[in-house]
Amino acid sequence: MKSDQIALAHTGEHIFMGSLQKIVPNVIVKKVEQTEDRNSLFVESDTLTWYQILQAEKLANSIIAEGRNIMKHFFPNLEEARKKFPKMRAMEDRISGEVRVIEVDGYDYAACARNHASNSKECELFLVTSFSKAEGGAYEIRFEVGEKAKIAALEHSSLLMKVVATLGASIPTIEKTALNLKAEVEALNKKIRELTEKETSAISAEEINGAKLYSKIFEGLETKILMDKAGELIKNARSVVIFANKTDRVFILLAKSSDLKFNSAEILRDILSSFGGKGGGKEEFASGSVEFPKLEAALLALKERVISSL
Repeated sequence: MKSDQIALAHTGEHIFMGSLQKIVPNVIVKKVEQTEDRNSLFVESDTLTWYQILQAEKLANSIIAEGRNIMKHFFPNLEEARKKFPKMRAMEDRISGEVRVIEVDGYDYAACARNHASNSKECELFLVTSFSKAEGGAYEIRFEVGEKAKIAALEHSSLLMKVVATLGASIPTIEKTALNLKAEVEALNKKIRELTEKETSAISAEEINGAKLYSKIFEGLETKILMDKAGELIKNARSVVIFANKTDRVFILLAKSSDLKFNSAEILRDILSSFGGKGGGKEEFASGSVEFPKLEAALLALKERVISSL
C-alpha cells in the first residue's frame, strides 16, 4: 500500500538532505515543517546556490529511481546510535531516551520519529519549488514529492514558457535576458531617484498666516523620497506639505509640523472621499489616492481646507 503524502514528504526530505550534504558538506538542518499543504526545510550554510540545489535534486531523484529500501533502526540512546551511524543527522537538543534511525539503504541516516515510505521509489519525484533566505539567516527550501511534485513541475514549466514568450527570449537565454532587464530597471530607478532629489530640493514655500505651505504635483518620481522630503520639511515650525505624485496611480500626501493644530488624516480622508478617493494615516502625516481626472480639483479643495485651518 502506498504511503500517505506526508510520509512521502518525510522520505523525500531525508533523501534530498543526504544528497545536499554530499554537495555542500557544511550544510546543517535547523528545522523541518511538513503538513498536507506545505513542505519546508530550513538549513544553514556559509553559501548555498541554485546550482547546488539543482545538483542535490538530481542526485536525490537518482536515488529515488534506484528503489532503495527505507529501514528503521532502534537504539537505547543517541550515543549507541552514533556508534553504529557516526555521520547520521540528528537534532540532538530534541532527543532523549530511545532513538530511531531511518536509513535510506546505504545512502543516508537520520534520527527521526516520523512516518516514512518503505522504498525510495514510492517518492516518484522530488522537486524544489522555492529557495530563499529566511529569518535568522537560514535558507528555506520548499519542496513537493510524488504526484504533487509532478503537478508543480508542469505548472512551473508552463509558467516558464509564458515568461519566455513574453520576454521574446528562449530557455537557454532567459536568465541572461532577466538579468539584463533587472540591470536596466535598476539604472532607470537610479535616474528616477536622482531626478526626485533634484526636484524636491527646488521646492519653495508660500507664506500663509505665518505658516509655510509647500505644495507641488510631481510626475513619475520616487514616492519614498517625496515622503522623506515631506518629513524633513515638517521638522520646521508651522510647516505644511501637500504633495501629489503621478505614477501608475495618483499618490497624495498631507503632512504638517506638530505645532499646527489640525488633523492631517481627518482632513485628507474627508476631502478625498468627496472625490471618490481614499486617505488615512496619522495626525501629522497622512496619504491617499484619487482617480487621475479628479486630481486637480481634489488638490484645490485640500489646499483650501488646509489654509482655512491655519
